[in-house]
Amino acid sequence: MPEPYRVALYYAPTADDPLWARGCTWLGRDPETNVEIPQPDIDGIPAQVSEPQRYGFHATLKPPMQLTGTLDEFLHDVKSFCRELAPFAMPRLDVTLLGRFIALCPSSDATQLQALAGACVISLDAHRRPEDAAAQARRGAGRTDSQRHNIAQWGYPFVMEDWRFHMTLSNPTADETLVEAAKPHFAEALALPRRVASVAVFVEHVAGEPFRLLERIPFGT
Repeated sequence: MPEPYRVALYYAPTADDPLWARGCTWLGRDPETNVEIPQPDIDGIPAQVSEPQRYGFHATLKPPMQLTGTLDEFLHDVKSFCRELAPFAMPRLDVTLLGRFIALCPSSDATQLQALAGACVISLDAHRRPEDAAAQARRGAGRTDSQRHNIAQWGYPFVMEDWRFHMTLSNPTADETLVEAAKPHFAEALALPRRVASVAVFVEHVAGEPFRLLERIPFGT
């Protein structure tokens, strides 16, 4: 397999979790198969989910990055990292208007998710190729001091204390009425209990192409 342009570490529901099917249907693409899926019959939805569709249904743990080494080396270290982790209960997720976009967010304590994301950022950062100073400056424009520190230290503003678990469901310019359409679409799946028991490696094979789910890596094995 050719080396990808970028890789990312995400949370993604298991393939047999109804939430995975609901999320992929909402966005109109399954990133595991890279097959387009008919979306719900909601006026204007294709234009309002084009950005998250490219990234696939997920929550970010380690943001997309270019690698210093090979994909095989990265996968080896992700598997070593995951062997030391134990599954835990996922807090209930709700459809939420988060800033200017729609997302699934925890409705209760997310301390374990926060700890997982922080550990992913720190433990795998040796694989991240840092951006040059000009790129960091562009990324830091208009950010808080904490976010600029995150960019300098970890390559992305929304990590560590500035991170919040969310599964993006729309572009940042989405119509707020889409929130009311999303609630019944996800209601049945969100009512089910689930556990966080793996992380998912996503790859962007070529710059600008849709991200693909390469592998789910389980905890404790």
